[in-house]
Amino acid sequence: MDAEGIDARELARLVRGLPAMPAAKRAKLARELVDVAKRVLSLTADAAVLEALESMTYRELAAELGTSEASVNKAVSRHRSRMGERRQS
Repeated sequence: MDAEGIDARELARLVRGLPAMPAAKRAKLARELVDVAKRVLSLTADAAVLEALESMTYRELAAELGTSEASVNKAVSRHRSRMGERRQS
């Protein structure tokens, strides 16, 4: 399973369906969903950082998040890189 094409709503739908599955299938899908959830949440967080920068400086956002300006810059770079990869696909 790949995080591409799965958003937070789809992830939530898949998680809600877990209890109805047979145990072995549930275990396999749950493990796959952990990886997908990490990717989806990372994408969401990085996009939110970029959105916040529309009204805040890097310094202000870093203070708000309790992190460094370098971490904010890294999130922005990661998000822009991902968006570039998607446009090329």
